[in-house]
Amino acid sequence: DKSTFTDDSFDVLTEIYDFLSSNNDVIVEIGGHTNTIPEHTYCDRLSTERAKAVVDFLIMKGIDRGRLEFKGYGKRQPIVRNDRYNMDSRRKNQRVEIKILGFNG
Repeated sequence: DKSTFTDDSFDVLTEIYDFLSSNNDVIVEIGGHTNTIPEHTYCDRLSTERAKAVVDFLIMKGIDRGRLEFKGYGKRQPIVRNDRYNMDSRRKNQRVEIKILGFNG
């Protein structure tokens, strides 16, 4: 139920930053996802907040805002079947994905 980063997140965020810094022409979408338990409106809001948090981090590090899009997918694209009592499957669906949309120029 959070859109904040864990300590483990910073290694991955740094990798994304390094990639975007080295590839100045790449445009990406940051997509947030949730597990399938809460209502759609809650999941949509939380997934959008998660994606936006990543975009805000990258902008703070110096990546041009024009190269970044974010979208909250809520619970519409689970990668595993969600079980209310299986925390592992719920965690797998609670994620942020990076998708290359195109290139400038």
